[in-house]
Amino acid sequence: MDKDRYEPVDRATSEEAAGIESKSPVAGEAAATGEKVSEIEALRREVEEWRAKSDELLDKYKRSLADFANYRKRQDRDREDQSLWIKADVLRQFLPVLEDFERALKNVPGEYAKAGWVEGITLIERKLNSVLAKFEVSPIEALGKPFDPAFHSALVTEASDEYPPGIVMEELQRGYCLADRVLRPAVVKVSNGPASQKADDTVK
Repeated sequence: MDKDRYEPVDRATSEEAAGIESKSPVAGEAAATGEKVSEIEALRREVEEWRAKSDELLDKYKRSLADFANYRKRQDRDREDQSLWIKADVLRQFLPVLEDFERALKNVPGEYAKAGWVEGITLIERKLNSVLAKFEVSPIEALGKPFDPAFHSALVTEASDEYPPGIVMEELQRGYCLADRVLRPAVVKVSNGPASQKADDTVK
């Protein structure tokens, strides 16, 4: 036999080589798995970052929409207020004219009550009232009502045995409302109670 051909191999060296060959694939797979886990974690963090940015941008977008909607509402409200103010200013100019017609009709002598020109004035006065009614102008109730500074302007106070204190006893100039707003307050005389009571208070 050829001794060189069948030369014994060092057993430890052989086992070590075999061990290296058997362990190398497992170690490679573990390293690859670790890299994949790290990559997945990195992607997950990136997704979370983009999700946070997306939520932030969505919140800003919603806030912008809300701000714009509020701006539109303010603009519409300002336009309505301006339109109402202009309308009120124009309608307020009609009130003295209407009152002139009313005073003229109250002072028509009886013998002229059926005259054609009186009927014409009456018709004009009715048309003016009709126009004001179309614009939601209505008179303010004052006589016999408690004095309300939101609707009444007290020109004078006076003792009265008929009206309790704080009650409107006379309407000096009629007031009007435009829808739910005061177009012109009523100028009134307000009772401050019976004269006898005031005399008693003075004595005391």
